[in-house]
Formats: sequence, C-alpha cells, structure tokens
Amino acid sequence: MKEKARSLKKDLFVVDTGDTHDGNGLSDTTSPHGEIMNEVIEDTYHNFIPKWNGRYLASNVYYKDLHNGETVPFGDKYTYFEGEFGTRVLAFGFLFDFKGNGNMSVIQKAEEEIKEPWFTETLTSHTPDVVVLIGHAGIRLEDLTVVRNAIRDHYPYIPITVLGGHLHIRDFAVYDEWSAGIASGRFMESVGFFSIQGIQQQKFSKQRLIHQSSDDNEQYTTPPENLIFNRRYLDQNRATYIFHSTDDGDVDNFDTHMGKSITKNITKWRNKLDLVKPIGCAPQDYYRTDVPVNDTSSIYTLTINEVLPIAIKDETRSIPPFFIFDTGTTRFDIYKGAFTLDNVEQVSPFINGFQYIPDIPTETAVNILIESNKAYFGDGHTKKSTKRFFNFNNQFSCEDVSGFQSYLDRSTILIPGYTTSDDLGTDGDDTKHIRRPEYELPHFVGSKLPDSPTVDIVFTDYSGPYVKNATNKVLGKQVNVEPVYGDPEIKTDTMWIKFAKKQWAKNCP
Repeated sequence: MKEKARSLKKDLFVVDTGDTHDGNGLSDTTSPHGEIMNEVIEDTYHNFIPKWNGRYLASNVYYKDLHNGETVPFGDKYTYFEGEFGTRVLAFGFLFDFKGNGNMSVIQKAEEEIKEPWFTETLTSHTPDVVVLIGHAGIRLEDLTVVRNAIRDHYPYIPITVLGGHLHIRDFAVYDEWSAGIASGRFMESVGFFSIQGIQQQKFSKQRLIHQSSDDNEQYTTPPENLIFNRRYLDQNRATYIFHSTDDGDVDNFDTHMGKSITKNITKWRNKLDLVKPIGCAPQDYYRTDVPVNDTSSIYTLTINEVLPIAIKDETRSIPPFFIFDTGTTRFDIYKGAFTLDNVEQVSPFINGFQYIPDIPTETAVNILIESNKAYFGDGHTKKSTKRFFNFNNQFSCEDVSGFQSYLDRSTILIPGYTTSDDLGTDGDDTKHIRRPEYELPHFVGSKLPDSPTVDIVFTDYSGPYVKNATNKVLGKQVNVEPVYGDPEIKTDTMWIKFAKKQWAKNCP
C-alpha cells in the first residue's frame, strides 16, 4: 500500500490506536503478563516505548516510579513531522478516562489535560496541514470530543482526523466540513482506511489555519472549501492484502523476505509456547452476540451453567454459589473443534480472580443481579449504540479514490461478518458480508438459582465494586467481600483450561 501511495504521490500513514496487550497467546502466555499489572506498565515504559523513537503518543498518561515517587509522561505528548510528499502533521494521542490502571500509572482526564500549558504551546508553535487526534477512546464520546473542540477553537478550519478505538466497532463520524473520525473494529479484525482530499488545496490558502494571527493584525474568517472524506474497512486477512497490494492477485510478488521471516518466527514461537496444541475439542459453536444470552449456543449459558460450576469450586463452603458473571470478560466466540491455549487467550484474556459475599438469602440473589447491571451502567459506562448521526446532507463525497476498487466487487461467496452503517452510508465494508444477528447483552449474567435458603454470591474481582454496592442496596446494609473463592490459581482464563481438560478432552480424535 505504501508503494501504491508513493506512486500516486500521496502521503500514507499507519497508526495503531491501542490494545496491544490481551487477546492472543503470543502476548498473553509470556512474561510479563497481566496478572501483575505493574509488570506490564514497567516493561512498556522501559522496553517498548523507547523503540518507537518518539512515535508512541500518550498525551494524558503518566508513569509513576514507585522507587523515587517521580511522575513523568508515559510516552510522548505529541509528535510533529512531515510526510514524504510534504504533508505537515501534528498528532496527539489520548486515552479514555480509564479507572482500572495500576498504581504505577496515572491517567488525567482529557478535559483536564488540555488545560495544561503544553497543549496550547504545541498548537501555537507548529504550522500543520492536518491535526491527527489518535485515541484509545470512542470517536463519538466525550474523551476525544473535548480535545477536538479545543483544537477547533484554535484552528477553526484546519483538517482534523480522529482515529479512535476502544468500543470495538466499525464507525465513521463526520463532525464538520473539515473534520471526521474513524473507528476500525476490534482485535485487528479490521484495518481502517481513511483518506482526505483537499488538504493540498488548503495548504496554500491563508484561511486554512489561523483564526487570529499573533504575528500580524489580519484575521481570516472566510471558510475554505469542504474536504472530501472517504473510508473503507478492510477485513484483516491474507486475501485482502493480496488483492490491494498486488496486480491481479499476483501471489508470487506478494511475500517479501522480511514477511517470510516474521511468519517463520511467529510459527516457531506458537509451537514453542504450545499455543496450537488442543486442550480439548468443543462439541459445537458458542456465540457471544449471535444468539440470545440464554440460548444453548450462547457462550454465556455455557459459562454460567457448565464452566463456572466445574472450574470454580470452593470445597470449604457448604453453601452453594450463585455466579454473577461479567459478560465483558468474554471477548470471542468458540467454534466447534480444537480448543487451544491460543483460543483461551482469545476468548478470555483477562486474569481476574474470584471473590464472594457469603450467606446471602437466595430470594434476593436475582435482585442483586438486576441491581448490579444498574450500578454498572449508572457508573459512566455506556452501552454500545448502533445509532448513527447524519449532520450534513449531500456535502460529503464517498466516491472511490485512486482506483481503490473494493474487494467485495470480486467476492462471490458471502460469509457472516461486518455490515456497517456510518455517517457516509453503508458502502464502507471492503468485503461484503451476510449480516450477523446481534443481541444486546446485559453486563452481568447470573447462574441458575440453587435449591437452598442461602447462597454465596460469586463474582470476579473486577466486578467486585458493582456487585458489592448492589448487594448493599438490596439488603439495606453494608456487606463484606471475601477476597478469594476456591482455588486462587483459577482465574477467568485458566478456568477455561480446567474446564476443557475435564469436559472436552474426550471429544478430540
């Protein structure tokens, strides 16, 4: 793609918007791992970030050295550079208002960070042609909106591109005639392509940047011409890459020496870490959102009725458990056949232990589940919305650019996948798919109620504050949370290993 862009004399920039840890055996079975969050933070700060030579942006994240108490920027707050064909780029990188960080990191809310002197100084000391706002945050949510508005207050007409993430959706938002944002799916299932036409025309126009110049008395208020935005969501697979980077699918000229070397190294490590060796074999497909949460093919029905009762036991407790399980802990479907360590990390990469509130009247258990969901969504967490906002009519072109033909035009066999609707319409998916059903999930699901006058309410340590507050409210009194339920070595990832070895190993040929 870079070679194609170079031949067209276009600047092409590649950006990663976050979540570099969690979700794959290569990242999650090695050390350091997420069990002790500070290990990941410290390793990232000392070993990972320096390799990016100023291109790892963390505008509102800080590293706290527990040895000397010093707090310093985690990465670079911004970068300013010029592309091969002269595009001057000023880029920031913000994290959403994350509350679950370890004690070696500090996240300042974006609305507070932009009040710091460095932010205004950065805007005033550079002359970009485009401002790129990278964020591990939703492109329509407040975290990035406050930053974009602050940039727009300073530069009323400058092109602003927002590259977001975190919400695990494909989406494209048009904010005004000169700014738009893209969210490129999740788990590297998608590669988002976002292009802007018209920057070069603005580049030599006085109106393009300055609201009030500090160097002279001129004030430019006439808006420049609208930009033309285009976006495409590419399925991240070999077939897509071959189609877009070769002439007529010429596979012989696709693989490079470096690419073959990387593939060989990945294969070596996957074998060395036993990522492809079956732990067991799933008897059927289990889905996150393709079926209702209480369906027999739901991964959550499997989790609360089979996995948890087998893998999470406390032999010291005579009172039966009532499990309240966080659906956000599970990130991927399970497909019939071999279930490997790699699949474990894809399905449940987080290392959360289990806690419990002992001896709760069974008749109140369902009310505690209901209240836990209310507590979660009432605590600043937002359900994913499929609503799209069309603020401008017929002002923005979604025409194909530079002969960028869609792979969907060549595809004859459709498979289930993304069918995206955004502010530019419904033609953004590069590969056409059959629409998958999507049932809304509660944040917490509960197991079957046991035939017992009392139960132990069992939940993950991540869910603890919500379940405890819900229990306090339902019972009208303060309760204590016991920090460990059952084997402390069994977490939300290893429970799948224990279950698969016990229940699914017999299914393998």
